[in-house]
Amino acid sequence: MSEFIQANQQLIGIIERNCESKSLDYKGPMSWDTKDKKSCCDLVKDILAIANTEGGYVVIGVAEKDEGFELVGVTSEQAGTYESTALCQFIQKYSDPPINVRVQKVSHKGKNLVILEIPRFKDTPHICQKDFPEALIDRTLYVRTDNNESAPIKSSSDFRELIESAIRNRTDSLLTSFRAILTSSSPSTGAIPASEDQFKSQIEAARLRFDENYPYKEKSYTFFVETVFKPESFDHYRFKPSVLNRAAEKASVSFTGWPFIVIHYNRPDWLVSTDDGIEGTIEWKDFAGHDAFDFWRLNESGLFYKKELTGMSGSEPPCLSAEDTVRYFAEAIYCMTRLYECLFDDNEYMDFRALFLGTRSRALVWTDRGFPSRIYRSQYVANRPSLEVTASRPLADWRAGIVDHAIKMATELMNGFGLERPNEEQMRTQISNLFGRRF
Repeated sequence: MSEFIQANQQLIGIIERNCESKSLDYKGPMSWDTKDKKSCCDLVKDILAIANTEGGYVVIGVAEKDEGFELVGVTSEQAGTYESTALCQFIQKYSDPPINVRVQKVSHKGKNLVILEIPRFKDTPHICQKDFPEALIDRTLYVRTDNNESAPIKSSSDFRELIESAIRNRTDSLLTSFRAILTSSSPSTGAIPASEDQFKSQIEAARLRFDENYPYKEKSYTFFVETVFKPESFDHYRFKPSVLNRAAEKASVSFTGWPFIVIHYNRPDWLVSTDDGIEGTIEWKDFAGHDAFDFWRLNESGLFYKKELTGMSGSEPPCLSAEDTVRYFAEAIYCMTRLYECLFDDNEYMDFRALFLGTRSRALVWTDRGFPSRIYRSQYVANRPSLEVTASRPLADWRAGIVDHAIKMATELMNGFGLERPNEEQMRTQISNLFGRRF
């Protein structure tokens, strides 16, 4: 038998995504039975591939059906066969270097599930070091493909991307170490006024485009989050659409089952070309039936705009999760650095602006383990219709100090709700868990 915990908000987001990705794989009910080595090695292949891509999750207890997936759960006996130590020991027979997978057993909507949390490789990709017939091939690197399948690397471009990812991981580690020694950076001189006006024009055009596509006009949603990334200087036709596509694909990384920049290779209708860039428009419902809408645009000038209807937009009473706020800033900064490292030099200043709309009378609440309270009543309530947080730093500094910058920006937003000193250590732990995919 096995004990289950109630799924927290982040795991619910992964469970209810109802759409596989490079970092999320669903499996129907199954046991971990080493006597059935073929099934175990098939799962090891998925784990190797996810670890070599961006890390992610395997959710066991979600079955594929004709249209999408169905939450069916696992039995207590099936869940009881999954144990982190035994699972990792088996994986280590086939993976070099080893992969430390974490097993979570959770309940959601009366269903029991097993979630395998798979970290992204740090310095060296994981190579398969042992054959198993019809499942694994010795001396093979597995990755997640554009069709969300686990397969050996077959092209030079995929291999080059894996090498670039390994180099970037090491570089980021060095940058973080240097930043710990040299924590100060030169202040930005500010954007050129003429450039600012031109960027504003593109932002307004993106807002109009959002309004044209927004599908829930008859509903009373008022809470939205608007994100803007931009360089200091304006050049209308700085990047070709093909360059923007590659940059957006590299920045489309998921930590909670859904990436900050959504690109889905099986849904080409979600991504279109515009007169001066590319944009994505995504409308869907999760397993819980919640409305969701995500719009983003990347201009040839380098301006990135995103506006989304969040999971808490329809919450009653109106509230905003403090944990979601911390994760938002961490994911957004990570995405910005991935997006712009393909486009700009490290010393170029990048502006990040976050605008939270519909905040008046909305309460800041805590809903997860590890924070002071799990109740939905809060003394921290915003009295303004919108709250904005902005910052400008060199790209290298953004990348080296993602955690520190996310904490600072999240703290500034929480100040707008009347919370003056949120617990920095808890936020740091939460971001570490996010990037380590530990929920």
